[in-house]
Parts: sequence; C-alpha cells; structure tokens
Amino acid sequence: MPTVISSSELRTGIKQVLNEVGYGQKQYIVERFGEPTAAVISIKDLRLLQAVKEQQADTTLKDTVASIQARTKDLDANELNSLVEEARSEFYDLENKTSHE
Repeated sequence: MPTVISSSELRTGIKQVLNEVGYGQKQYIVERFGEPTAAVISIKDLRLLQAVKEQQADTTLKDTVASIQARTKDLDANELNSLVEEARSEFYDLENKTSHE
C-alpha cells in the first residue's frame, strides 16, 4: 500500500523518499492541496506498468484487427493495412488523452 505524502513533505524529505523507493521498500502518492497528483515508484515498478500497458495496447490492437478482418473479408492487404494504421493512431491518441487527464 503506497504511503501518502504532501508535496511539501516530499520537498523536505526527497532523499529519504528516493532511497526508500529506490530500494523497493515503499511507494508514495503525492498530494497537492489534499488531492493525489503523482506517484513516486521504483524504476522496476515503472517498467512493470509500462509492460502491462503495452500488453493491453497489443491485445486491443489484435482485437481491433480481428474485428476489422471479420467485417472486411473482401479487402485487399493494402486497404487492411491502412485500416490497422488508422486504428493504431486512434488508439494512441486516446491513450495520450487519458494519460494527460
């Protein structure tokens, strides 16, 4: 369970926080004005989160391709590739929008 810390507490205790996180002992949720705004996690945890997101994106893309193939059996390879690229762009645009919110 992550430890909640204010941004001012983080500023004063940054060395300790980084040591605890770096050695895998803790994770922190940083609050500003009582609202969670960021997390401080180890690089190992970040890589795990990135791998999960990539796997989810891959699965979503594969589902999209399968759906397109089922609906468009008569398309040639070039048309199908165009649709896949379009779906990929839309997916990453959506990912970027949700990660910035």
